[in-house]
Amino acid sequence: MTTLAVLENLTAKLPLGVCVLNEQLEIEYWNDFFADRLNISCDQVKGQNLLTLFPNEAKYLKKKINSVFVLNNASFSYWEHRPHVFLFSSSRPITGEETLMYQNIEFIPLHVSNNVVKTVCMIVQDVTELASYYQGKKQLSEELAQEHSALLALNTKLEAAQNQLLQADKMAAIGQLAAGVAHEINNPIGFIHSNLQSLQDYSSKLLNLISFYEKVVNKTQNKTFIALQQEMQERSQYSFLREDMPELINESITGIDRVTDIIKNLKVFSHVDSSEWQHANIIEGIENTLKIANSQLKYNVEVHREFQQPLPALFCQPMQLNQVFLNLIVNSAQAIDGKGHIYIKVSASSTALVIEIKDTGCGISESAQRKIFEPFYTTKPVGQGTGLGLSLSYSIVQKHKGSIVVSSELDVGTTFIITLPLLTPSDVETPS
Repeated sequence: MTTLAVLENLTAKLPLGVCVLNEQLEIEYWNDFFADRLNISCDQVKGQNLLTLFPNEAKYLKKKINSVFVLNNASFSYWEHRPHVFLFSSSRPITGEETLMYQNIEFIPLHVSNNVVKTVCMIVQDVTELASYYQGKKQLSEELAQEHSALLALNTKLEAAQNQLLQADKMAAIGQLAAGVAHEINNPIGFIHSNLQSLQDYSSKLLNLISFYEKVVNKTQNKTFIALQQEMQERSQYSFLREDMPELINESITGIDRVTDIIKNLKVFSHVDSSEWQHANIIEGIENTLKIANSQLKYNVEVHREFQQPLPALFCQPMQLNQVFLNLIVNSAQAIDGKGHIYIKVSASSTALVIEIKDTGCGISESAQRKIFEPFYTTKPVGQGTGLGLSLSYSIVQKHKGSIVVSSELDVGTTFIITLPLLTPSDVETPS
């Protein structure tokens, strides 16, 4: 067998499609790859125009082949961009499954004379297995990416739930501590307050008595007695004592009153002296709270209301919720320097009420936002806040199976959003 015959036999049996075209895009040769799939032998197809045989892809094939004739450079068609130029079938070697063939096609100049391309060889490679591998890998990557996103979302939810549980546990522990502290401190504070009031009364009477004796001595006009009196008063700094003693007692009583208020908040915080569960109108509670807080609002704050009507009645402890509203409204008013606004919005869904309290105050820093619901944490100056208001509010909202969240921006304002589910008496444990 001659070398030419060997080459022709090899070309015919290659696992590649080989097709030679002239300048008129007429077929001069194709191998068994084409012949077997189209059931047309090389002799039968010789001289036919390729575009006539494949009209659906004629425009694409013409563009690719002409670029080789014009530029004298190879041209390519990859399966990622054009997977099925020729609608050939391909069988999987393992499963035997028939699928549409994915193809890589190379168009190369074959016969070139005087730098002019005379014939082009089109080589078709079956890359179905490779394409399946890459598609499977891509699909797996997409599934993994989706699972990764789902896991990230789940982790975020779990982290949020964990933070809520930790906060709830912290509130419960602090509540038990607060109940014990309030009980232990309440009695001594009570008698100290009572004793200070008695001391205030006694000191007033003593000063009046000393003033009476002073007048009596002066009326005697006895120089010796008057001199002794003046000497004793100077030695004991009586003028200073007479002015300072009432102020000291008044300040002490004010301090005890402040401690008493803290104990009252601790009692509420620890759920001591809880109010009754009942159906209540939230808007009425907010309006009553605004009246109580009026002294904090009337000079520099304008209150804007947006209440959805009608609203369902909420099964709750209204006095405790009013305490929440009061804490938030007073905090908002105190955060406003000069003139400002407070916006109160109440809306309802089929399952919950949402109360939004927004102010145009100084805002809360990001680091402080993470701590504001912790007991005894306050952003106010020393002596102006107990740090129990927001922790108490958090505890009350939790008791109502709701949530309270804060968003704030410095020098812009703060928004608190309270979500309260529409509970029924069976949802809560009420005392018998």
